[in-house]
Amino acid sequence: MASRRSFLFLQGPYGPFFCRLGKELEKHGCHVRKVVTNGGELVFWPSWRTTCFWRGHIYEWPGWIAQCMEENRTTDIVLMGDWRPLHREAILLARQHDIRVWVYEEGYLRPSFVTLEEGGVNGASPLPKTAEGVRLYAAMYTDNEPYGVSQADNPQRNRVYQIMKHFAGYLACLPIFPHYRTHRPDGALRELTGIIPRYFMRRRRRMDSLKVLQSFLHKNVPFYFMPLQLDSDSQIRRHSPFTGILESLALVITSFARYAPKDTYLLIKNHPFDNGLINYRRYMRSLGNACGCGSRLRFVEAGKIDRIIRGCKAVVLCNSTVGLSALRENKAVYCLGSAIYAMPGLAMNKEQMSLDDFWTQYVPPDAGLFADFQRLLKNEALIPGNFYTDEGIRDTVRASLKRFGITQK
Repeated sequence: MASRRSFLFLQGPYGPFFCRLGKELEKHGCHVRKVVTNGGELVFWPSWRTTCFWRGHIYEWPGWIAQCMEENRTTDIVLMGDWRPLHREAILLARQHDIRVWVYEEGYLRPSFVTLEEGGVNGASPLPKTAEGVRLYAAMYTDNEPYGVSQADNPQRNRVYQIMKHFAGYLACLPIFPHYRTHRPDGALRELTGIIPRYFMRRRRRMDSLKVLQSFLHKNVPFYFMPLQLDSDSQIRRHSPFTGILESLALVITSFARYAPKDTYLLIKNHPFDNGLINYRRYMRSLGNACGCGSRLRFVEAGKIDRIIRGCKAVVLCNSTVGLSALRENKAVYCLGSAIYAMPGLAMNKEQMSLDDFWTQYVPPDAGLFADFQRLLKNEALIPGNFYTDEGIRDTVRASLKRFGITQK
């Protein structure tokens, strides 16, 4: 292994975060290269000097990326999401050659953190899976904020702007990268057919949602809360028993209809970055009416998550990070899929209790265990900042260098 650290960047979050991180690594004497697979990435990594262009067919990818690692004497690979098609082979090959794998994701705790783990995230996270393991590892740390804190704001419009720039670059460079296919199940052009109508209807959807929430929260209506995830999310496709969101909705609504107290409601909230290709509201109404509980179901597109959580009885979800927000509010959580927090003492799952029983037998989390779990996350899996604002990126870059072992502060 070369004494000089050599970082190879694969696909990252939308925006300039990877580029700024790469520049800081170079300032600290590291060798840096970025694999560019499409025009969207090229928009945010303008340095051709440090670019490795991949324009081949996916069947040729394993041999090409292995050669790229060898030629650059790679010691570390850096990427966003360990589940993307191009990343899976790269990670397996990196492990064969003792190359360290650093994986970013949106933060397990939000909005002031992002996830950075060595080896994998979510279902592939090396974090302990039992309460005993959490307590044991948490006892090793005394600092609850080892990488500092971030005060950076992170409005959604920043992320939307970066996504628009990425898509513009992607479309403009299609002839240059003819073989590239996105990791998302729907192509960019098809997603636009859903995103554009949603954009123009956003004010009406927001007003309708706020009316529902005002009724629920101001009148103290007893309700359970189900936040939806993106249908394309790896948490759904890889770390849950479902092939998509509709399957999870079917399970929850039918169980709610039969076993939840008859004076309670189920509030379902769409993901803020849903592409609009699936009409969840229409499906909910149809299934709810078929089950005889249509009048007790509500669907919203907007609203502050923390406020909704505080007003609900309990939360049912697949494996969303909203689960951690709910645990932080001392709310009972039922996890339908695999999640880092699904363990006795935190969130319930099918190993502990059936969903049918949860509606009437839910219990809040163990406060002491959750405190240990948060301390463990902030030492092993989270760093402060975000991917989309100047201040947030600065905080995330600084913390990343410390996590990599490049700097001490």
